[in-house]
Amino acid sequence: MNYEPKAAKLKKVLKLSGKPVGVKYTNKPPRQNCEGYYPVCGAIPAAAQGKTIVLSQDTCACPGGVSHLGLADEGRVSGQMLVEGEKLWANLTAFHRSATATHKIAEPPLGLAENVVFYPLKESTDEPDLIILLVNAEQACRLVTLNQFWDGIQTEVELRGSLCWSAVTYPLVSGNLNVSLGDTSARRMEKWDPNLLIVSIPERRLDGILTAMDFSTAGTAPPAEFFEEMVTKMASRKYKPADLRRPLHK
Repeated sequence: MNYEPKAAKLKKVLKLSGKPVGVKYTNKPPRQNCEGYYPVCGAIPAAAQGKTIVLSQDTCACPGGVSHLGLADEGRVSGQMLVEGEKLWANLTAFHRSATATHKIAEPPLGLAENVVFYPLKESTDEPDLIILLVNAEQACRLVTLNQFWDGIQTEVELRGSLCWSAVTYPLVSGNLNVSLGDTSARRMEKWDPNLLIVSIPERRLDGILTAMDFSTAGTAPPAEFFEEMVTKMASRKYKPADLRRPLHK
């Protein structure tokens, strides 16, 4: 399947600064990929800039990423390191309480595949499991609107957990679009732009979002004339609340 037109539409309509990123679980990674060791929080922006990164149990640079991606069991994550090193929780009790909560929502997909590939979406003919977009607040707002355009059902957004859990594990396992802030250690370590958010889209929801762009003002559709008139009057600060009860269209 050719994802280049879909990637191009996402980039053009939303005016993305980076490329849409495909995420694929596979036992057959591409031969051409960037050498080196990356954490998940480094693989995502690298793929948005055109690189193809293959993470496995041996090449993922972060023990937490190995666990959250389901590439190895949970034993590689050190709660003591997170408490005393990163200082993300006051004590191990708080850490275990947080970890238990996220695992109840979405457990790592252990055994799903030996590799997770992060790549510029248009450069693969394989169907991705997820599409990740690096966006600002306005672009995230538009995507949330487009995601619920057809059925009015808004998925549950999860901001908790590590970047790799909220950006990959949760949307992959739940099937929900997610908006993630990442986590403070990941953002600092990989020097993320402070204005960037992460939107992760399960592949099954992508076509609905792309089609909705043609019909919604969150995409490229213009507002109705009567609504445009109302907005203009409201912006003038002379629009009376009573006017809301008067039809503005013929």
